[in-house]
Formats: sequence, structure tokens, C-alpha cells
Amino acid sequence: MKYLLTLVSTLVLFASCNKDDKKDYTEIKSTRAVMIYMAGENSLTNNGSHRFLQYDLAEIVKGSKYLADDQRLFVFVDSLGDRANQKGTPYIIEVHDGQAIHRKDFDSDFYSCDPAKFQEIISWMTNNINADGYGLVLWGHATGWVVTRDSIADGSQAASSRRAYGMDTNQDAGTPAITKWMNITQMAKALDGVRKLDFIFADCCQMMCAEVGYELRNATDYLIGSPAEIPGNGAPYEEIVPLLFKNNSELYRGIIDTYYDYYLEAYKGTRREGYSVPLSVIDTRYIAQLAQATRDVLPLFTDGYPMYPQEPDLEGNVFYYGYDDPLMYDMRAFIKKHVSASTFQSWDQVYAQAVPYYRMSMRWMTIYNTYEYYNLEAAFSTFDQDASINGCVSMFIPRLLRGYMAGEFKYNKTCNNFGWNRVIDWSRFGWE
Repeated sequence: MKYLLTLVSTLVLFASCNKDDKKDYTEIKSTRAVMIYMAGENSLTNNGSHRFLQYDLAEIVKGSKYLADDQRLFVFVDSLGDRANQKGTPYIIEVHDGQAIHRKDFDSDFYSCDPAKFQEIISWMTNNINADGYGLVLWGHATGWVVTRDSIADGSQAASSRRAYGMDTNQDAGTPAITKWMNITQMAKALDGVRKLDFIFADCCQMMCAEVGYELRNATDYLIGSPAEIPGNGAPYEEIVPLLFKNNSELYRGIIDTYYDYYLEAYKGTRREGYSVPLSVIDTRYIAQLAQATRDVLPLFTDGYPMYPQEPDLEGNVFYYGYDDPLMYDMRAFIKKHVSASTFQSWDQVYAQAVPYYRMSMRWMTIYNTYEYYNLEAAFSTFDQDASINGCVSMFIPRLLRGYMAGEFKYNKTCNNFGWNRVIDWSRFGWE
């Protein structure tokens, strides 16, 4: 497992970056170029005895041994400069044949969650690498669509925790450390200026929300990831790297099956035996149709969708997030519970187009295993539902709970920053 990787692996990795006898791939027309965006200036570089960024980077380099000459893989690294072999300013390397080659060094530290910098780095790949297609891996912390407030007009980020993607503590800048994140709305705007990607693989928590899929529909053909939390170890990159260059179903099925099976096997014989990582793919060509179908099906609830201040029955429904209140409910299970069999069948046909593949686990690694507020510990340890009714993509459902109505989050209001919820139009049911 990744915990067993040692400092030696990382030292070898960075020593290899200085060799001059590398094959030159720059003149080769690539079938695909992929960027792994490692937003690691946070606890993922240094978390007690764990060095998750270093572990995964070493695995990525190992996985590059399986790439063909026309498959080019780049890694943007922003890490904490707290180790002798770890730079304090961001850089881009190309990895191939088990070696790493520096392609770009940045002179000073910056927020990797800055939308303008994010666009600049992805554009560097698409503008400078001649390829038939491009892919992006989002590596780091994330909370899907959950934000405290949207980024202000000039594109800067509010200092806040639990925002969306790319937590950056700014510790390497030599200025007061202020943690910032990038909202998914800002990510979508940044990617508007970049060639459409073949896929985005989100190796971070809770990105498989209907809201995120809808927001990124113009940025990528496929969005792949988990609606739930993922372990700090993340994807098994030595096995995943070659799969990043597959196409269509081979791409998303390969990533999902490899990731899911890795943890199912890794947890055998431990207290987490039977756990894995729920994983799914959204085909963005159909996400707008799914939004419309979901809007249309809500009034068809058997007893009619309840009007504010009444809530639908969510007892037993799988939810994937719960900082202080349950949030991000499994949308397929929610719809199935409340409509007739024939209505669900029609809706589910649209769902199957938008979410063509998923692997559901009813147990996954979560920080809430030791968190008793609202009995989240029991819920996250095992949900009561039959796994087969879940679809491994979440959606927002307005509620009367504290975090939904007031305080830092105000989910019932902030959800409307996202196009999916504007299509659903919860105001039809009295939620403003």
C-alpha cells in the first residue's frame, strides 16, 4: 500500500529530474496529453507521518513506465516547501518511462486555487503540447459544490474552509497564511477559455454532484470521481496512469473498476473490510437532459412534492456529506423512493445516459466515523438501503436544518449559484 513508500522513492524521483539523457518527446504528435493538477500546499503534503503528495507523485512516475511515446503526462505540483527535497514554489514536470523531467518552474509561490492561475496552467498544456485530445486530473481537497459564498467579481477567493476545490494555505509565500479555495463556478469560468477536455478525473472528495457535472458540462466530455469522501491515499496511480489514455467506456470503466477494486482488496482483513470508494462517471452530453427530467419528475411525486415548510421523507436515504447536517443525497435513491415504478423507469432511462457507469459502496472511509453529531457516525458506517437503488451521484434537496437556513453555509440560498438548481427551481415549492 501507499503507506509503505519511503523517502527513498521521492529522493530518486527528484534526482531523476536532473538527468540530461532523456528522450525528447516534444516533437511527437500525441494521441493525448494529460495534466495532473496537484493542489498540495496543505495537509496532503504534510499530515503527521503521511506524505500523500510525495506518495502519489512517486506512483505517478512509476505508472509512466507503461506509456507509449505518443502519450504525454504532465504534473503541476504545488506543495509545502517543508522538506529538503521538496521545492517551495510550484513547477510542472513531464513524466515518462519512469522518469521526471522539469518543463516549467515558477519564480514565486501563488495560490494554485486562483482561477486565473488555474486557467494559465491548463492553457499551457493545451497551447504548447500538440495532441489529439487533452485530459485533466484534479488532485487535492474538495467539497463539490458546497461553498460559503461565491467568489467576488474580480475572481479573488474568500478566506474560508470547506469551499470547493484546491485548498491552498499560502504557507510558502512568506506572507500571513490565509487559506483559500476555488469555487466550481470559478473553475468552470476558467475552463471556458481552454479547449474542451476529453475528461476530468476528480481524485478528491465529493465532486460527483449533479451540480458539479452540470457546471462543467461545457468543459469536459466526462467527469469521473466520487460523490463521497476519498481516502488520503487517493487513486492507485501506478495502475491508473495508463488508463488515462483510454477512450470512452474503456477510460471511465477502467478508472472506476481499478480504483474501486484496489480499496476493496486493500481493506481485506482490516476493520474496514467491505469498504471501498463509491465512484461514477457523468457523460456531460446528457446532464442538461437529466436536469430537465429531474425538474419534470418532482411534481410527479406520489403525494406531490411537499411545499415549504414541509420536507420530503429522507429517512434512510444515502447522503455523502455532513459537516454538521446531512447533505448531498443520492439522487437516484431519492427519486425512486417517491415516484411510481413507471415514472421512475422513464426518469431512470435519462439517468442511465447521463451516468452510464458507477460502482456503489455502502461503506466508505470518512472522518465522520468518529463524529457523533446528528448521529452521522452510525449513518456513515452503514446505510440501511439496498445498494442497488443508489446511483452514486448526489443532488441538493432543500431542508429546514440549521445549516440550510442560516449561519456560515445557508445551503438553501447558496445552492442557487449553480445552474442545476436554477433549472430545478426550488422556488416552485416555496423554497426561496
